[in-house]
Amino acid sequence: MSDTGRVRPDHAQNPATLRIFDTGAPTHRLSQMSVACGPGHRLFLAVPKAKAPPGGWPVLYLLDGNAAFDFLTPEHLAAVPGLVLVGVGYDTDRQFARERRTMDFTAPDGPGDGLRPDPVHPGRTAGGASLFLDRLTGELREAAEQGLPIDPARRCLWGHSFGGLFVLYALLTRPGTFARFASISPSIWWDEPLIRRVAAQAGRIEPPPPLLMALGDREKRSGSDGPPPDGPAPATMQFIADLRDGQGLAPQVHVLPGLIHIQTIAGSLPLVLPFAAG
Repeated sequence: MSDTGRVRPDHAQNPATLRIFDTGAPTHRLSQMSVACGPGHRLFLAVPKAKAPPGGWPVLYLLDGNAAFDFLTPEHLAAVPGLVLVGVGYDTDRQFARERRTMDFTAPDGPGDGLRPDPVHPGRTAGGASLFLDRLTGELREAAEQGLPIDPARRCLWGHSFGGLFVLYALLTRPGTFARFASISPSIWWDEPLIRRVAAQAGRIEPPPPLLMALGDREKRSGSDGPPPDGPAPATMQFIADLRDGQGLAPQVHVLPGLIHIQTIAGSLPLVLPFAAG
């Protein structure tokens, strides 16, 4: 079946209205910039108006930045007046760049750059997570933090869905790239044997970085038919248990009652903001 014949989630084509840039926020200065690396990225920044502490501000990087900042409110920012937020998005007016995030957020399977046809979404390319992680911790981080007093020991990475899968990949392959990790509704179903091989190759991670995981109890796989399930995804819950046993991690786990997949973006923000600021 072609990708156009698949059942698409309602949010797949949603525009990013980015209302917070119209309303502003009493605690943070908001700005946007374009970065001409990779496919072209947009960075969305919320920088505290308060004076930075002697060691610099903590910073939270939010993947799918167009969507993440679409769900961000002044009230969210008011709860963390000393936290920098960086939304890492794409050069699109939609919340999601589906083809780009499929490539960037999925793990390579083999030597070299690992790019290959997506086994789940015909017509898409997958396997670029290592390349994107280089870009994220290189040109994109440099552009985002330029001129800002950032504490390099207090960087946190957040991702949702495929972004949550990428957060797990980054944690398992290069745990030193961020100090904290937040994986929200990770798409464990996408080539589950692959992410399990990545975990097995990682072994125990010492010291184990703080990890926050959250998922709704009414989620179903994006684009699938049928009613939502009653309870969190068993594969994700089992993977969390295996991270404890195999990698020595101690994730904070939050099951968000009544939330479907797209709703866990907003549902996770009150959890991850203080986590990143801590």
